[in-house]
Amino acid sequence: MMQEFLTESEELLQRMDQDLVALETIPKDAELLNRIFRALHTIKGTSSFLGLEPVVRLSHRAEDVLNSLRRGQVELTKATMDALLGARDRLGEMLNDLRQGGLKVYALDSLLAELESVQQPAETPLRLGDILVASGTIEANTLASVLQEQAASPAGPKLGELLMKKGLASAADIGNALERQKEALKDGPELSAQTMRVDVRKLDELINLIGELVLERNRLSQLTRNLCSGCPDEALNAGLSECAARITFITEELQAAGLKARMVPVDAVFRKFPRLVRDVSQSLQKEVDLQVRGQDTELDKTMVELIGDPLVHLIRNSLDHGIEMPQVRAQAGKPPRGTIRLEARQEGDQIVISVGDDGAGIDPERVLRKALEKGLVTAERARQLSPREILDFIFVAGFSTAEKVNNLSGRGVGMDVVRSNLKRMNGSIQLDNIPGKGTTVRLRLPLTLAIMPVLLIRVGEEIYALPLRSVVETSSVHRDEIHRVEGVEVLHLRGKTLPVLRLRTMLACDWRESLAIDEKAVILTVGDKHVAVLVDGLIGQESTVIKPLGSYLSHCASIAGATVSGDGRVRLVLDPPGLLASVGVSARSGAAQ
Repeated sequence: MMQEFLTESEELLQRMDQDLVALETIPKDAELLNRIFRALHTIKGTSSFLGLEPVVRLSHRAEDVLNSLRRGQVELTKATMDALLGARDRLGEMLNDLRQGGLKVYALDSLLAELESVQQPAETPLRLGDILVASGTIEANTLASVLQEQAASPAGPKLGELLMKKGLASAADIGNALERQKEALKDGPELSAQTMRVDVRKLDELINLIGELVLERNRLSQLTRNLCSGCPDEALNAGLSECAARITFITEELQAAGLKARMVPVDAVFRKFPRLVRDVSQSLQKEVDLQVRGQDTELDKTMVELIGDPLVHLIRNSLDHGIEMPQVRAQAGKPPRGTIRLEARQEGDQIVISVGDDGAGIDPERVLRKALEKGLVTAERARQLSPREILDFIFVAGFSTAEKVNNLSGRGVGMDVVRSNLKRMNGSIQLDNIPGKGTTVRLRLPLTLAIMPVLLIRVGEEIYALPLRSVVETSSVHRDEIHRVEGVEVLHLRGKTLPVLRLRTMLACDWRESLAIDEKAVILTVGDKHVAVLVDGLIGQESTVIKPLGSYLSHCASIAGATVSGDGRVRLVLDPPGLLASVGVSARSGAAQ
């Protein structure tokens, strides 16, 4: 029961963070106010049943403030919102303590006093009377007269009883008014019986079993092809092929259903950012609005949990480095209030999450000066870098352009963490920048880490896999189309110049000069960067399960993991960002020579 209480209450508090900040912008939104009230009411009721006295005291006092707001007895001010957010944070601390072992002793007097100070005493007539006047049952002056009589009576009769006794309202009138009163204050609808909570470990186990089934499906398909190719019995061949096709269909349906069960809206992580933007912008004395779109976009639960920290870094960067002070923005002809845009959308089998701002942008010359100071690039090479290549230095560990160290920035920790986390999720990052206008960072993530389609390629005697989402196209390339520029091989393809990576060389295969006039090329893309990978053969596509290499082989930057192919052999899965990085290193060294 305690576990259920903690799970439900933590979800309610997460939602409250977003709702409270939204309420500060639209204080007259009755639906929003009622939702916050219901959340606190639920926490208070269950904690009372469980005997959690500090939780009851604090949630009850905060609930009183919200009730006063709902009745229009108090105005929503910054002091009121600060008190409510303080109560929400302290409740979160209490829940965390309960998870760690039990409640502690809390000094709540100052917070309770703060909540009481922002709550004004009731000054409006009884709501029942207002409802009766609004419905035309009694006149306003009649209500005032009856209220005076009620106040003068030592017995203090209820208003409804007094009205019925005087024949001014019937029992039905009073009953209908009371129902309307309950309707205004009632809690929200109960959780639909069509949903249930499932321990995520059970879903993980299900996905792992589906993954093993996918591998065995691939093996069965391969065995069926091998057997049918050498078997003269047409009926047997047809039966085996039909069975294999049916198992393939069922496996794909089961795979889709299993992955769908793990999908959750990115709102689970987006909802904490309105509060973050509010608190940080106030500490920096900046005026910032957060615009959120696509929060209903769904992503694998594991991915949602992993994307939280990178997004915190990006939003803090926008607040600290991007958005200017109000007076600076005014001098530049911008509105004093800056804007940060947080958006999620699905593109094919990928999710794109973007964080943009209308701030000062990034000055490439300043970044290049810092890179030269730190010895990250030579002066000769610096003259050859494009603005986009200069911005890549931002992702180097320890790199920072901040002049002063504060609690938000200046320590050189941030963007390198973002890129490292993205790499662990088989994702990529792209930076768009317009100096003086703003910066947008786009994160591209797979929908799930569990199962992915791959392109099987042959290099030497080995078969490797490339994630299909990074493959733009495959092509036969004539030898004459490959040139050497500054010591680096490049391919001219339809007006574009792409760096070339020979997998035979990189993977240290037994190299021998190919006699073929045409080369097989796979064009890979990571963000806005492309590379032409030369291979010995193209095998085909396959949906498979990627397994991690483990700590012993974690240093292999160009290898994302391994899988088991249809013939039962282990195949390495190549990592496109790692391959691109290796091309970048060779390109710089070639240029330096």
